[in-house]
Amino acid sequence: MQNSILFALTAIVSALGGLALGLVAAYLWRRRRSRLYRLENDIPSVLGRWSCSWYDENMPEDEPRVEDILEIDRWIADGEFVARGIQDQRDLVFPLVGEIDPSRIVTLTYKAARYPYEPNRGVALLELSRDGKHMHGRWFGRRYSGQLSGGRVVCERVARSELRTAA
Repeated sequence: MQNSILFALTAIVSALGGLALGLVAAYLWRRRRSRLYRLENDIPSVLGRWSCSWYDENMPEDEPRVEDILEIDRWIADGEFVARGIQDQRDLVFPLVGEIDPSRIVTLTYKAARYPYEPNRGVALLELSRDGKHMHGRWFGRRYSGQLSGGRVVCERVARSELRTAA
């Protein structure tokens, strides 16, 4: 009886250990493959904080409709990453999913924090500068009123020294 219990426990521990080892190996392989993809395609890192101004085509050209912070947290595969938007004016934090391709085009998909109660969701298509410090492009989405709209987006990387000053 004790031998069968010991055998069962050994089998369970071995299976769980093998599963854990497989998951770690898959994670490390995916990270390495993602890093190689970015290196081979000369894609600058977009990780970090970005200050973004969102202009509305229905408002005066020189006044941004919204200014927020884009925090790009981590790579998830090849050129794909996860991020979050922070709008202090509206006390919002919302998720974004993005991808950057070899031509340095960044695609962001966002969904406001209070979705589905507020229909703020949309996409932005941005071009990343060669030095990796600026992004600019266009957004298109559904605003709070339910109307579809769009406009320009300009993002600049927040320097690490500015982060220390703000804290």
